[in-house]
Amino acid sequence: MPGPLRGPAHPDVLRSRIVADLDPRIQATRLADHPNGAVGLVDATLCTTDTELDAVQARYERYLGRTPRTQGPARVFDLDEATLTLVPASGLATLFPGEQPPALPALVACTVAVHDLDATKSLLQDKEIPWLPTPLGDVFVPATAALGTSIAFRQVNQTATTMARS
Repeated sequence: MPGPLRGPAHPDVLRSRIVADLDPRIQATRLADHPNGAVGLVDATLCTTDTELDAVQARYERYLGRTPRTQGPARVFDLDEATLTLVPASGLATLFPGEQPPALPALVACTVAVHDLDATKSLLQDKEIPWLPTPLGDVFVPATAALGTSIAFRQVNQTATTMARS
């Protein structure tokens, strides 16, 4: 049996992999249109104390073998088709107005790409699910209405534009 996988950037960091034989015909049925228009996960936002932000950033630099870009109060790691955003507690409301972390560190939001943001907003409205705009043009369901973690929605064609902002 081979030994544990280690990350290229830091040999002391264990990595894991999942392997599956996925039948494309079956997977295609799983990826049928979702009512909210979701097509993929494009960001995860981790909130930490202000004093721990630099240490958390350094840890993720080792894990990922990448350096983040700064976007307002956040540090954003570009990960091919998605991003990992680190934000200090003092900057969380800048990204998600009105949000407060439940505990720190915490996964405070995930961002889902959608085909049609207006249709997603209409669906949320029809289902009486509260949502708010973000400064970057996304919309999000507050953590209080989403079982503890905010869910943001981003127009598919905005994903590349938003990832390029600094």
